[in-house]
Amino acid sequence: FDAKGGARLRVLSWNVAAVNNNPFEYWITHPSPLYKQLMQSVEDFIVRPGDEDVRVDQVFTDAMFRQLLEKMRTHMKGIGASDLETVSRMWESEYRGRRVVSEFLRDGVIGKKRLASMPDRVSNTIQLSSGELAFRPTVINCYKGEI
Repeated sequence: FDAKGGARLRVLSWNVAAVNNNPFEYWITHPSPLYKQLMQSVEDFIVRPGDEDVRVDQVFTDAMFRQLLEKMRTHMKGIGASDLETVSRMWESEYRGRRVVSEFLRDGVIGKKRLASMPDRVSNTIQLSSGELAFRPTVINCYKGEI
């Protein structure tokens, strides 16, 4: 009760309804020490990647970028061609030379703009009109094919 004799209510809310199925985004209580070791290793790598913090263009190569750009041009059929030129310039000047962990994944501006998380969220797992699920090839969902 507060000073005026009324009841005081203190509440706490935490959104536990995860909107994606990335197993590295949420820690759970699990009896296996291997789980804790795995999750701690992932966290340690994100905090201190060391020599493993390679450049973006070593993972997503220039050839892959050109292939993606060509697919976008084909599917867009000329619409937004100037936007794709902007994307190309940004790839060259802003992104390809960055370190994957320290300069891309941990970049606060990329995080605020949701440039990595939102595309993953909307394409990671898609519910089809049949009710079945389609999984984008990634290690952070239930995709069963070879990656």
